[in-house]
Amino acid sequence: MGKSGKRINWSQERWRRHLVGPRKFLWPEDTVEKLAAWMGLKAGMSVVDAGCGLGYLGYTYWPYFGKDGRYLGVDMAWELLQDAAAGAKKWAGKGKAFFIAGDVLGLPFPDNFADCVMCQTLLIHQKEPGLVLAEMARVAKPGGLILCKEPDNISSMLAKRCSSLPELDIEVELLLKKATLITNKGRIKLGRGDFGIGRRVPVMMKELGLTDIDARNHDQINLLLPPYDGPIQQHRLETMKLYMGFDRDRKERYYWRKRQKEEFLAGGGDPREFQRCWRIRNKIRRICEKQIEKGEYFHSGAVNIYVVKGRKPK
Repeated sequence: MGKSGKRINWSQERWRRHLVGPRKFLWPEDTVEKLAAWMGLKAGMSVVDAGCGLGYLGYTYWPYFGKDGRYLGVDMAWELLQDAAAGAKKWAGKGKAFFIAGDVLGLPFPDNFADCVMCQTLLIHQKEPGLVLAEMARVAKPGGLILCKEPDNISSMLAKRCSSLPELDIEVELLLKKATLITNKGRIKLGRGDFGIGRRVPVMMKELGLTDIDARNHDQINLLLPPYDGPIQQHRLETMKLYMGFDRDRKERYYWRKRQKEEFLAGGGDPREFQRCWRIRNKIRRICEKQIEKGEYFHSGAVNIYVVKGRKPK
């Protein structure tokens, strides 16, 4: 949600880009296979995907439940649903894959409906994630699975990784980390979600009364090394450019600066510190661009995406 309480329109290009590129190669095939077994996915299950977007969870796990099963993706963005339905013709064939316009705070299904209700990077953007999780549990059958894949971006942003970028003074590094925490506090206050939601999900499930709660974490390292050979390295390079905003025009840069400043100030930040942080980050971005152009940039660091499962009591 934004300052006015409006939700993000994920069909807009600035947001849609985050649903496509960054998710390619996100979960290795052997990891997906292990997670499917850990989750207990079986052929013939009915699966609801809350906030489905382009159906990423559908085509990721379809091989494990799709035979004689059905997938029902729910999202508010009609444009995304149309594209998701077109894409499902490739990964689901003539199987039962459906896309339905609906609100995750009021899923269009009766109580005790599905064998599994899942989501990915949904709770992170919710003003009241606990209510969304409760709605997911309502739709699950007794004994049914509730599965959430949610990042803990705060831990990743605060962590120190190996990089070709110049070492920052400790005071500067602490200032940037302080700004990260203040900005997330503002996000929460404005109802835009919690960037550290992943680590909270197991506790949220416990408070909701779910059973058999367990959690895994992403098993890859975000490793980028020149000369960036191969599709995975090229993909990571393009993803980094997206998040660093290398291709943003003046209007787009203004949009993100304004949004981040709103969150920083809402979190109680000093406007002067925001200006200083913005200048520092722009300087880092320019150095990063030059290093990439010369084929010198590298980084290595952990990815924190929690995979949390629980079951609705019988």
